[in-house]
Amino acid sequence: MSVEVLQVYVSIGGLLLALVGVPLLFVQLRDVKRSVQSAAHAALYSQGADLRSHLVEYPHLRKYFFDGAEITADHEDFDRVVTVAELFLNHLEHIAVLGDSFGKENRPALERFCRVALDRSPVLRNHLAGNRAAYSDSLHRIAGRRSDARANA
Repeated sequence: MSVEVLQVYVSIGGLLLALVGVPLLFVQLRDVKRSVQSAAHAALYSQGADLRSHLVEYPHLRKYFFDGAEITADHEDFDRVVTVAELFLNHLEHIAVLGDSFGKENRPALERFCRVALDRSPVLRNHLAGNRAAYSDSLHRIAGRRSDARANA
């Protein structure tokens, strides 16, 4: 067998390997993407559960996050409310940053959830505004849009 024929066989073999390998690579990348998305979703759900557990443990604080109640720095629960606000804002931050991993069709609902949460809670809005550098531009963009409830008020 001549060198030229051997080179043709090697080239054909390489082409066949590429034809099989490239689709396998895409399948593996798709699986890695799903795995990363699943981990992000699990972290987000876990964070939401942590937030809810604080509100279950201290139900009297719910009004500061869902009913528009304000709190002053001299209130006995102020530090706890601010800590829960930080947890809540971190949760909203992850939604703002990772929202596309839930699918682009879900993005409007996730942003609406963030806007409504911010609309209902002066402590969230105040903490976000007072700590601008601590939160992403994505969350600030969402916070800057008015929810339908506030826009129609």
